[in-house]
Amino acid sequence: MTETEFRALWEAEKPVYQAWGAFVADSVKSALKSKNKDLDSFLKIPAKCRLKDDTSLIDKAFYRPEKKYEDPFNEIEDKVGVRFVVLLLNDIKEICDLIENSPMWTFDACKHFDKDKETSPLLFTYQSVHYILRPRNDIQTDSVLVPSTTPCEVQIRTLLQHAHAELTHDAIYKAKRTVKPGVHRTVAKSMALIETTDDFFASVTAQLNYGPLEEFGILDKLDNIYFTNTGMHSHTQKSSLLIWDKFEQCVNGQLVKNIQKFLDTDSHIFKIVKDNPASNILYSQSTLLFVYWMLKKKKARLLSDWPLSRKILESLAHDAGISIPVE
Repeated sequence: MTETEFRALWEAEKPVYQAWGAFVADSVKSALKSKNKDLDSFLKIPAKCRLKDDTSLIDKAFYRPEKKYEDPFNEIEDKVGVRFVVLLLNDIKEICDLIENSPMWTFDACKHFDKDKETSPLLFTYQSVHYILRPRNDIQTDSVLVPSTTPCEVQIRTLLQHAHAELTHDAIYKAKRTVKPGVHRTVAKSMALIETTDDFFASVTAQLNYGPLEEFGILDKLDNIYFTNTGMHSHTQKSSLLIWDKFEQCVNGQLVKNIQKFLDTDSHIFKIVKDNPASNILYSQSTLLFVYWMLKKKKARLLSDWPLSRKILESLAHDAGISIPVE
């Protein structure tokens, strides 16, 4: 294939690659939303597809001595790409799981830094997870027929890995002069630092976000009880987290069963919730069920350590017909 033929074919095929890249980006984002991910916070950079620059594509196909293609158009698999940038290494795994379990495409995991670390444990270099995705069957999207042979490259990185890649890609891999060994060594040291920092971030996040509440699935179970009996979805806010933090010692594997037993005999609690949805923000949170249980079973402890305004607690107790001293 000549360069002129390559250019003509690429111009003709651009709409196909654009449609497939957009489909991949939208599908992964939709799957993340279905897992209740807030894309504005989970993805640190908006994920959208991009077509490879014409000049860069031609250079890669015909002018780079390390690339020797027999069929450059079909062998180059990053003509369109999508990049997902997240905060933590565990976030990368979530996207990997979505990609690898989707029925909409086949995938080739062409690069994964975990495997790189296994094969070269002493090497610190550019890190990212790369997939090549192709439609499982020919598909129609955006009024464009996308053949099952159409590739899309997906990159998944942490924010620190992305910062490293953005700095080094142009500075080193696109350098116009030979890069000296000292530069490569400095880049390798920075990658080692980034990997260590990523590990620290993951450790801190685990410590901040995992405790008895998560161990026993308390919030999910209470949310389910709340919805089943009120028809409303619970919306956990910072106020609830302050309550749970203060009474974490009360959380155990029997807590939800004890709350349910209490509610079975005091079912009027749910009528209070439905009659007062806007009078108190706690009424929109399933943590309210825990507070009423504490008012009934551990009132002294609740009054002693209550972290919010006392007037809020007095209002809740009044609505439930529970007597507490008024300050």
